[in-house]
Amino acid sequence: MQIKGTENQFLNDVIELQDDKNFVIIVGGNNSGKTTLLREAVKSIGETAYRIDVNRTILKGEGSQNKNYESNFTSYLQNFRTSVDDNTEKALQTLQDFFNLKDAQREPIIDWYNQYFPNGIYQEREDIENSASPMLLKVNGYSITKQGSGMRATLEIFIKLFDPSVKVLCIDEPELGLEPYLQKYLFQAIRDKAGPDKKIIIATHSHHFLDTEVIDNNYICRRNADNKIFLTPVEDLKTVIFRLLGNTLSSFLLPERVLILEGPSDTTFLLKALHLLGKNVYSIQNSRGIGNVSYAMQAITQFLRFNASHLPVYVDKLHIIVDRPGKDILIREWKKIVPDPVIQICVLSQNGIEYYYPETLLQSIFKTTDPREQIITGYLHSKEGVYNEVKLSKTELSNIIAQELQITNLEDPYNELFVFIKKLPNS
Repeated sequence: MQIKGTENQFLNDVIELQDDKNFVIIVGGNNSGKTTLLREAVKSIGETAYRIDVNRTILKGEGSQNKNYESNFTSYLQNFRTSVDDNTEKALQTLQDFFNLKDAQREPIIDWYNQYFPNGIYQEREDIENSASPMLLKVNGYSITKQGSGMRATLEIFIKLFDPSVKVLCIDEPELGLEPYLQKYLFQAIRDKAGPDKKIIIATHSHHFLDTEVIDNNYICRRNADNKIFLTPVEDLKTVIFRLLGNTLSSFLLPERVLILEGPSDTTFLLKALHLLGKNVYSIQNSRGIGNVSYAMQAITQFLRFNASHLPVYVDKLHIIVDRPGKDILIREWKKIVPDPVIQICVLSQNGIEYYYPETLLQSIFKTTDPREQIITGYLHSKEGVYNEVKLSKTELSNIIAQELQITNLEDPYNELFVFIKKLPNS
């Protein structure tokens, strides 16, 4: 299939699609050229092609046939086919097109619609006791003109799916106005009609309209530096879906970034430090106790391997702080998996995060002028968590440090933990 660039907007004069390709999905940002490409496709192919602009589908009137519309239909259609922009009102009227069909032509449209959508459509007289009254198309007892914009827009799509004169159907943003679960129904209804006699090209911003079964049916539309349009095949569908959902993991109700630690007492302290630094996008996970550290090391390794192949959007959003590796070989493997080991992995030289608490706070808590390393070494070697007659559990100490911590306490250039967390991304 050749799409010629009559408007001089293509990078090359012609965009080629395989002749045996019956279903094509085109994604791209706003103003990337998707609508222009569909418009050019209809011009190139001619009378056997048709383009549906869902955002311009307006259902006018009801079921009565309009003779003036019938007489002007050919000119309306010609004007629509040859338009050079999309900021014009479409004179074609979907309800007129529907009720101008023969009964036998309308029946399969209604059947196909009802096969895929939970709320069925049906035809009924305006006055059910008067067979001369206008015929209405209804959903749940109300005319389709009274339905939401998304449901109204689907009617034109279903009509053209069953129009034998339309060999190539181009649909621009079929998802507009439809809630996500209905988008999935509409996608399947469209996909199931695609074939050699009905090639379908969809331009979309919705991940529900990507073809996840046949990856090479999906293309990305872009403009180059000279504002020329070109297509490239989609190679990584997960990344495209991630972009369509807003490029944020929070769109999936997932944390934007994950910080993996060894012990539970580390979490309170680091959450406060990250908050003071304006880094509030981190979910902190820990091994919940020193006895679980060896298991955590293996779990971290498996988690990194999984994300590298199955959830690549997380590969550069995982960060690890360990104070003493169980095996150096694991650390070396981590550094091979993550794209930026300097930003993502911190192996502390001291055995215990307590060695990185601000010295002035430790001296205040334990009522001493001893240096930090002396305080923490004595504290950790005490079976009861005592130093200078002050008794605190690790959790209690972490809570006090977090409560007293100020941004000025994080300015120590010799504290390797503070240096690392300052380099962590803010978003």
